[in-house]
Amino acid sequence: MSAGTAPDGPHAGIEGLCEQIRGALAGWVPRLLGVHIHQTASGPAELARLVATVAEAAEVTVLPGNGAAARAELHAAADRASTAADERRGPDIRADLAAVRAACRRAAVAVGEHVAVGF
Repeated sequence: MSAGTAPDGPHAGIEGLCEQIRGALAGWVPRLLGVHIHQTASGPAELARLVATVAEAAEVTVLPGNGAAARAELHAAADRASTAADERRGPDIRADLAAVRAACRRAAVAVGEHVAVGF
């Protein structure tokens, strides 16, 4: 694989998705929700804890824009992240993490954040 497209290794896809989600949350969650985002999310279990914390913080925070939609998306993301953390490996984890990434993006849009579209 090209050095610029994706990391190499047997779990690079899963770790890469976890890092994408963590990075996306780091762009708006600390400012709007006051949740500290660590520098790395080392796997689905740690990511599940992070997304659950973000969803809980959203429940007790007045959010701009469509806060109810953002809360619903964050709870959906937390549920899928928990499912991914319980799985051992394979395409199911990647599918769950992709759903987490999408739900977190929808939550960001719901509170008025600009989200980059990547293909």
